[in-house]
Amino acid sequence: MRSKLVNYTFLLALLLFSFACKTKNDVEAFKEAEYSLAGIDRMELNGINLLNKKGPQDFSFNDAAKLFSAFSENNLNAVSTIGLNVQLPEGSEARTMTVTQLKWQLLVGEEQTLTGIVSEPVELRNGLNTITINSPLQFTADASGKTDFNKLLRLATLLNQKDANAPKLSLQIKPTIQTSIGPVELPSYIKVKD
Repeated sequence: MRSKLVNYTFLLALLLFSFACKTKNDVEAFKEAEYSLAGIDRMELNGINLLNKKGPQDFSFNDAAKLFSAFSENNLNAVSTIGLNVQLPEGSEARTMTVTQLKWQLLVGEEQTLTGIVSEPVELRNGLNTITINSPLQFTADASGKTDFNKLLRLATLLNQKDANAPKLSLQIKPTIQTSIGPVELPSYIKVKD
């Protein structure tokens, strides 16, 4: 009887070890992957399409009032469809990853400007992934603890500017992935290349 118990315990430990190794390999593969933005097909902020706004003059009074109200009440929400290209390391191309939560931040120049969290699960694989994101937005406060509505309008117009002198926008992501041992959040943000 004792021998059977030892055998079952050993078998269970071996099984858990193999799951842990697979999980570690999956996490490492997606941590080492290269991420690039292949395109933005849709970008709406509280129902206002930002992809057709090239400057402040493109916002109607109604658009500005709607955004100001949402901004003042800290009730901004973005819906967008993006193409995210994932290039896994050689030998890992067949892997997939379920992202259970995705923290993201948008930087203007080197300054963190906007943050959000996507809570719907997303399945990522090697190659082009088309993802629809619905996320509440949080603007980063300045040194006095306030946020500026002009940052919102400036950011909205920067999305469409092709001016070489415009500040560079960069996106960073921090996924929490589902593994065989439960959700695991990556320790740091990953830069998404343009």
